[in-house]
Amino acid sequence: MNTPDTVVASVAGTRLSLGSFLGWLHTQGRLEPLLREALAAQVVQQQARQAGLTATAQELQAAADSFRRRHGLHSAADTRAWLTARGLSEDDFEAGLEQDVLAAKLHSHLTAAGVDGHFAADPAGFERLRLAQMVVGREDLARELATQVREEGRDLADVAREQGLHLLRVEGFRKELNGPLASALASAEAGQLVGPVGTPHGFALVLVEQRHPAELDPATRQRIQDELFAGWLAARLREAKFDLTLTGAS
Repeated sequence: MNTPDTVVASVAGTRLSLGSFLGWLHTQGRLEPLLREALAAQVVQQQARQAGLTATAQELQAAADSFRRRHGLHSAADTRAWLTARGLSEDDFEAGLEQDVLAAKLHSHLTAAGVDGHFAADPAGFERLRLAQMVVGREDLARELATQVREEGRDLADVAREQGLHLLRVEGFRKELNGPLASALASAEAGQLVGPVGTPHGFALVLVEQRHPAELDPATRQRIQDELFAGWLAARLREAKFDLTLTGAS
């Protein structure tokens, strides 16, 4: 069994113990986030098993094939080399695949039944927007540029390029907007320029390039399930406690 004095790494006479390693992670502010992530994974696995969920051989094989494709591992030798380079065994690899399969199954098990109700409670939030946005440092300049677009019919991208400003294009659900832009864009139509709107970073000019009504399609369904699962997990971890005594922290 490993103890704080167990040496986990060494080089040229320098030895790093488990306790020193954990202490270093703690002083860097990285230990607690890693512990929280590991605890979350443990909670998910425990809940999956309590729900009677299992990973079949076919599901594990499909997960392995998908993993290899994502990492460009075209042969068994490629996979073994990839694992060896990371200090992992084939058993580690299979255990990781099983954890991923069970997590995905629990995700669906806990959230599938709640999708319709969640969507019905806030359909407007799932309206899709495609926006082009630039941020101007001065309000007077932002107003002048807005006039060029609205009254002179100039293209926002051309205006941004002339001013040396970055034009950011984003696409997502309306509920992802926050701050002053959220209310400013609530009723804007496709093709309409909104702004200038004061933000912490400057004055935003936003062109609504596309606006699609909310629809409970596969992408929206997946987004809702992700929200529900994240909420469930956050509630489970709300009272989490961490023992950092191995690091020497008070």
